[in-house]
Amino acid sequence: MRYALIIGNEDYTSYQEGLEAEMNVEYAIRDAEIFKEYAEKVLAIPTENIIFLKNGKVLEMKRALTKMNGVIKNTKGQGEFFVYYAGHGFPDEITKEPHLMPVDVSGSDLEFAIKLTDFYKYFTEFPSKRITVFLDACFSGGGREMGLLAARGVKIKPRENQVAGNLVVFSASSGEQSSLPYKDKQHGIFTYYLLQKLKESKGNITYEQLGEYLNSTVSVRSLMVNNKEQSPQINVSKDVVETWKKWKLMGD
Repeated sequence: MRYALIIGNEDYTSYQEGLEAEMNVEYAIRDAEIFKEYAEKVLAIPTENIIFLKNGKVLEMKRALTKMNGVIKNTKGQGEFFVYYAGHGFPDEITKEPHLMPVDVSGSDLEFAIKLTDFYKYFTEFPSKRITVFLDACFSGGGREMGLLAARGVKIKPRENQVAGNLVVFSASSGEQSSLPYKDKQHGIFTYYLLQKLKESKGNITYEQLGEYLNSTVSVRSLMVNNKEQSPQINVSKDVVETWKKWKLMGD
């Protein structure tokens, strides 16, 4: 059985004082909504098996993660899980630890944000058949417009996270890069091409093929559209390093 957690965090200014509108994550909700459609129609995930959050606050995100953790536990290694997040990421300036940012948490209150390492642990504490994560976020302090750090103009290279379990993570950008919009298409540029390939392939594509497509397409189009480099990357658990390339989105 397949399950999904889908989060689109777009509107940070309504939940925090002192943020400018450019610090919102343009199109993140639209990204999440259309990914949900594709999750149902292409990835064959039943609607009742999808947890969907728009502008997730910290308690809502943690409740959703706890629920998904419980589902993984109770499917006893037989479940397959997809996770999609569009929104801000943020690095700890000292430790370089990357965090996912609920809409009601600021960069100065990182103890309330969700460490990326903890985020992954919710999915890998118990055995599962497979976990696939798509992150249309960056963790350098940049963002689709200004990012939460843009007022200071600081970019930080986030620390690489080691992942465990049957987990593969497709990330929108690398290192100090920002994850940028594709304004003409009203999507994040990473999500736009992810959706394009899902639609075109109907899920009949290996993870290796998807990764190569996203890297080659997004990296070129970002330069053409945004005049900035954005190179998607894949983070793979050591437990599946020998097998993940042959995985298929619609199953083996």
